[in-house]
Amino acid sequence: MIFHRIEAEWATETAFIIAGGPSVLNYDLEMLRGRNVIVINSSIHAVPWANFLYFGDWRWWNEPENRAAVECFPGRVITTSRMIRDPKVKICNRKNPPGLAFQNDTLTQKVTSLTAATNLAFHLVGSGGTIIWLGADGKYAGDGRTHHHKPHPWSLGAEVYSVHMQELSTIVPTLKALQVTALNASPGTAWSELLPVIDLNEFINDRRAA
Repeated sequence: MIFHRIEAEWATETAFIIAGGPSVLNYDLEMLRGRNVIVINSSIHAVPWANFLYFGDWRWWNEPENRAAVECFPGRVITTSRMIRDPKVKICNRKNPPGLAFQNDTLTQKVTSLTAATNLAFHLVGSGGTIIWLGADGKYAGDGRTHHHKPHPWSLGAEVYSVHMQELSTIVPTLKALQVTALNASPGTAWSELLPVIDLNEFINDRRAA
């Protein structure tokens, strides 16, 4: 199989990754329109104008409403699932953790799509770039919500967040070594020890003022 290659078209720029955590509801995502945005899985429904969609789970693809969203999506669609056969979906090679994949046709992922989406962002921004997570909560919301969008039809295991954190912790040293600025704009995140936590509104306003 020939795998899709990701070029560094956002070199030294900022990439925003919108994951599924409920904290995304704290922000008006319109502030990201016109910026470099990667959505993960069902975040496509909240940000249908994003540049990239990444999904790693064929179960997500098999949901009719998700397939319909992909058909209308103007951006590029990336996966590491070799079970997908659709001309709109580009397949990258997958490697297991630890660390990021350096080959631009390969993404690291075992248990969480946030790992692969971060690897995708790294290929796009390269050394000197910035990657910002949204919805990387690492926990249930106070009201029991698991996502800012409609929950997936499959259940989350009791240890899902700790397993995700273990995987994500393996890519943080790589990002630092490659001089990529990585930040977490997820209010109240349980993963504050992974990346510095910022307020997205303040970050955007600072950039506008610069």
